[in-house]
Amino acid sequence: MSMKSGFLKGLIYKDTGPTGDTKTPVSATSPSSAPVQILNAPTVTVQGVADNRFIELLEKVIEQNNLPGQDYFEFKQSVENMKQIAADEKTKFQMAYAVLSVQGCKKDILISSLDKYVSIIQQEKTNFDAEMKAAYTEKVQSKLAEAEKAKKELEALSKKLNELNSSIQTASQEAQAEEMKIRATEANFKASADIIIAEMVGDKEKITSFIN
Repeated sequence: MSMKSGFLKGLIYKDTGPTGDTKTPVSATSPSSAPVQILNAPTVTVQGVADNRFIELLEKVIEQNNLPGQDYFEFKQSVENMKQIAADEKTKFQMAYAVLSVQGCKKDILISSLDKYVSIIQQEKTNFDAEMKAAYTEKVQSKLAEAEKAKKELEALSKKLNELNSSIQTASQEAQAEEMKIRATEANFKASADIIIAEMVGDKEKITSFIN
């Protein structure tokens, strides 16, 4: 039996009408409404909202696992089919049950089959959680590992850069000091040579003048 659209939608959140948002926050009392803890990232939390894409996927899971005979699946369809009837929810439930009970569906069957469908969705949640953990390892932890590796490389490069800067500064200071020594030695030598030359030039003039 094909399933009417809105099977799980009626279970998880109520219709808001034609002008309502297609994504309505899940009721605070629903287990799926708890803030999602992002696995190994305790500082990040996400408040989940019901998504029609997931609702439709889960509806198909229920449909594919529809138990034989008349049970909660058909009961819920019957209730959904009475949307346009001007009656309260209790009356709709009683009317749907009255029809299905003639076909052999009893209250205990409704309850047991409902529990079965709940367990199916719970298993889907478990499977999805495993997929999300795998995705977290692949897309988050691997990137964090890359970032940590790059950080260490940057720290090593920064350390090397600091060492090089220190070497440059030390070498520059040493070069300046050595240059000053060389310039001073050169200047002193030239000054000393100039004194001797000046003295000898003076002696030359004296020799020329004093000795015939």
